[in-house]
Amino acid sequence: MSKKIVAAGLALAALTLAPYSANAAKSGNRVRVEDRCEQASFDAAIGPGTCVGNGTTTFDEFLAKLNPVDFGDHHWRFKVSGGSTIKLGQSISVVNTGGEFHTFTDVADPAGGCVPFINDALGGLVPAPECSDLIPGSDPPTPVAFATTGVTPLGGTLTVTPTTKGTHHYICLIHPWMLTDVTVK
Repeated sequence: MSKKIVAAGLALAALTLAPYSANAAKSGNRVRVEDRCEQASFDAAIGPGTCVGNGTTTFDEFLAKLNPVDFGDHHWRFKVSGGSTIKLGQSISVVNTGGEFHTFTDVADPAGGCVPFINDALGGLVPAPECSDLIPGSDPPTPVAFATTGVTPLGGTLTVTPTTKGTHHYICLIHPWMLTDVTVK
C-alpha cells in the first residue's frame, strides 16, 4: 500500500469534517463507513496513525483478501440505512465508524481507487478519473477527492447532497470494493 498516499489522506483528515445535516436526518438516508483494522499491525505496516480503531483484522489478514477472487475484505464496507433512493435536494449523512480514513466519492463509473498497490492486487484495476485531479503543490501528490470527500475515522462525518437526478456511484478511493449506488429522483 502506498504509504505516501495513505499518509496524505490522514493529513487531510482534519479538512474533511462536515456538519451533520438536518435534511439527512429527516430523510433517514445514512451511510455508515465500516472497517475492522487492528491498530498495531496496520500502523507497523503503513505508519503511525493509519488505524486509530480497535478492530481485530490484522494487516496480514487484510492483505490476504486483496485478490481478484475475494476482492477486498468484506469488513471494509458502506452500510446504507434509509434506502438507496432519495429525492433531489435530500442529503446523505455519512459517518465513519471505522478506524481508517476513507472517502465517499461520487464517481462517473466505478473503477479502481487511487492506491496503485491495492488496484494491482485486485486484478489490475484502472484508477478512477477522480484520482487524477491533484491538490496543487501537495507533497506527496494528493487527490482533491481526499480533501473534499474524505471521512475521518471514529465518528468523522460528511454530508453529501447530489445535485442531479439519476444513479450516483459512491466509492472509497482507497478501498475500491467499498461502493454503493444511490438513485436520485
